[in-house]
Amino acid sequence: MKYKNKIYLLIMFFVFTACEVKWNMDIEFNEDYSGNYKISILLDQNAQSYALETGQASAIGGLDAILADLPEGYGSSIYQENDFLGILIRNEFENTTELNEQLQILNNNENTSLLLLPVKEINFAESDRSFSVSGIFEEIFVSDEVSEEAYKNLFDGKLTLIVPGDIVEPQLENIVENTIIFEIEGTSEKTFELISNKSNLFNPVNILSAFALLSMIYIFVRQYKKNN
Repeated sequence: MKYKNKIYLLIMFFVFTACEVKWNMDIEFNEDYSGNYKISILLDQNAQSYALETGQASAIGGLDAILADLPEGYGSSIYQENDFLGILIRNEFENTTELNEQLQILNNNENTSLLLLPVKEINFAESDRSFSVSGIFEEIFVSDEVSEEAYKNLFDGKLTLIVPGDIVEPQLENIVENTIIFEIEGTSEKTFELISNKSNLFNPVNILSAFALLSMIYIFVRQYKKNN
């Protein structure tokens, strides 16, 4: 990832000031693989106090620079979640090619690249039968520099994906509203993968639904003929 030194310094700030940061990225795909996404970075009260004590312009400190450097077309706002305060950015895309281009633009800027801090790589692939999202989460805490014990409760990262079709990977018993959440520890590189098969017109559910509908139509027509 570019701008590694700046990112490393940011992480060391959270380690040695015992502050906590929350990072969330939510991507929702429609049936045609257009969609929208949101990215938020939130700081706890310790980080907010430290920013003000060190003379920064606001309680979100350097996150202001991210908002200032956002490309045209992005929505953004100051965002609060309980005691956490930070930023939320959002955008829409027509297809996965446009999504890739937008993420690359963010990653090419020193400040906006921090929005993708935990994501080392992310790829989208689609075919007539399936759709997949895969990639690598970054090792953002260097374990040979500081004890892993120091990283506990410092970083809470989640990538949430909502996709069409039938999710076959990861294999989970209960998948609610076609949503998969990948949690990010940050202490080592970690791969992730989601695979969704496009709905089959002739799957059992569709066949039963069609049979029920045709039966209702048959009964209605038969009853109508009897009455007339």
